[in-house]
Amino acid sequence: MGLAFVARFPYTPGPMVCVLLAALLLLTPSVPAGSASPAAGASDPGSERRGRARTAFEHGHFSEAALEFEALWREGHGAADLFNAAVSRLALSHHAHVVVHLEALLALPGLTAAQREEATALLRTARAETRPVPLELRTQRPLDAPLSVTLTFVSAFASDVRPELTIAVRPGEHTVLSLDPGGWQIRVDDPRFEPITHEIPVDASTTAPAVLDLRLRQDARALRRFALGWSGAGVAGMVAGGTLLGIGQGRWSSRLNGPVEACQSDDSLFPLEACRRELDAAGTLRASGAAVLGVGAGALIGGLVARVKEPRKRRVGWIIAASVGGLSTIGGAVALGLGAQASGRHNDPSPWTDDDRRAINGAGAAHTTGATFLGLGAGALASAITGLLLDRSGRFLVSAGPQVRVGGGALVIEGRF
Repeated sequence: MGLAFVARFPYTPGPMVCVLLAALLLLTPSVPAGSASPAAGASDPGSERRGRARTAFEHGHFSEAALEFEALWREGHGAADLFNAAVSRLALSHHAHVVVHLEALLALPGLTAAQREEATALLRTARAETRPVPLELRTQRPLDAPLSVTLTFVSAFASDVRPELTIAVRPGEHTVLSLDPGGWQIRVDDPRFEPITHEIPVDASTTAPAVLDLRLRQDARALRRFALGWSGAGVAGMVAGGTLLGIGQGRWSSRLNGPVEACQSDDSLFPLEACRRELDAAGTLRASGAAVLGVGAGALIGGLVARVKEPRKRRVGWIIAASVGGLSTIGGAVALGLGAQASGRHNDPSPWTDDDRRAINGAGAAHTTGATFLGLGAGALASAITGLLLDRSGRFLVSAGPQVRVGGGALVIEGRF
C-alpha cells in the first residue's frame, strides 16, 4: 500500500500546520523491499510531482499541494496521495473536500487498523466543521446503480477556488451531505436523465433536504418521430377537412341562394322540403369538414410543440396547448348547440324569405364555427395530453393518422404507453 502510520496525531478543528505537515511527510509511497533502483538518468514523474507538492505544502502553498495530490490520486489511485490531498484541504479549511477524500480512502481495501484509525480521526475532525444537508434523488423508476452527483462550492471571493466534488448517490436512499457553510450547487448530469442543478445556501439553520426530481432524457429520434407523426396527421387532416369544407360550402350556397325549383329531385317531395333536406346534408358535410380541419390544426400544434428542444419549454407548450384545447372544446360545443338550435327554428314548411335566408345562413355559420373550434380543441387536447404523458414516461411509441370519409372523419391514435 505504501502508507506508513508510525504515530497518532491529535487533530483539532482548524488547520494545525505542524501536525499536518508531519502526517503529510509520513504518508509517502514507499519502495517495496527488494525492488531495483531506477536506472541512472531515469526519472519518476510521480516522485518528482510528490516532492513538488510536499515542498509547496511546507511553504504554506496548500492549494497548490492539494491540487497536485488530487491529480496524482486521479492518475494513479495511490492511497497516500488521497490522504495527503485530504491533509492539504484541511489546512485550507475545505472540510467538505476532506470528508469526501477520507470517505473514499476508508472505502479502499488493504488499509491497516492503525491507518483506518488515523484517517477516521481526521474524518471526525473535518465533519465536525461541516453542516449536514439531507439529499434526496427522486426518479420515476427504481434504479439498480447509483448516480453521480456533482457538488460545486459557490465562493464569494475569486481567490477561493475549490474543485468540484463527485459522489455516488443511490436514488431513494437516505443520504446526508457534509458541506461547508456558504453557497453550493448540486448537479446531476447523467445521460439517462435531463440535466438538473439545485442551488442551496448552507448555514447553521439549514435543515430542509435538497430534493432533485430527475426526469428521463428523451430519445431525440423517438421524439422526432412523435413530432413528425402528429404534424403529418395534422396536415393530412387539414387538407381533408378543408376539402370537405369547400364542397359542403358550395352545396350550401347553391341550395340556400338558388331557386327552390332546382331542388326538386323526387316526385314525393315538395320543392321546398327537398331544398331543406339537401341544405341540411350540405350543412352536415360542411360542419364535418370544419371539425376535421380543426382536429388537424390541433394535432399540428401538438406536433410542432414536440420539436422544441428544451424539455421544460416543451412541457410548458403542451400545457398551454392542452389549456387552450379545453377552452376551445367547451366553446365549440356551446356554439355547435346554439347553431343547431337556431337552425331548428326555421325548419317549417313556409316559403323562405330574405330574412329567413339570412337567419338560416347565420345559424349555419354558428354551427360550422362551433364544429371548427370543437375539432381544434379535441386535436390540441389529444396531442398535448399524449405528449405530456409520454414525456413523463420517457417513451414516445405512438402514431397518429386521419381516417376521412364523405360526411365524417376521425383521427386514430395508436401507441404503447
